Amino acid sequence: MQRWWRQARRLGVLGGMVVASGATAADAAPAHWMAYAAQAGEVVSQRLGDPEDPRVERLQARLAERSDPAAALTVSLWIDASGTITDSRFASLGDAVADADLRALLRDTPLPAAPPPDMRQPLNLGLSLASPAAGDAPVP
Repeated sequence: MQRWWRQARRLGVLGGMVVASGATAADAAPAHWMAYAAQAGEVVSQRLGDPEDPRVERLQARLAERSDPAAALTVSLWIDASGTITDSRFASLGDAVADADLRALLRDTPLPAAPPPDMRQPLNLGLSLASPAAGDAPVP
């Protein structure tokens, strides 16, 4: 399972990152919004790759069991003035436990800074979650 997260992070777990708030597309977003989104995306990516967190392990296992293990998911995050994720929304992963684990992992991810004061919310991050290929050996 650890290999899956390492591989996903190496391939860009947040490869489809988009900053959108209301009608603002990534290509129209100001550079400082994009910089914040990149920073937040890296922190979220690291959090979703934490091998010490049992929620990460459960989430990995649930996603690996899915009929469509290469899931693409947009996560909408609302972030307060202290950099705390106060709310997250995403399409269901098809499993209540996986949904709860992802929601809790996002909620418990402290961001290093508040979003820019003029940045619209939510911050939408495109997550690419892919399970390991059938032949991948586990990482020790």
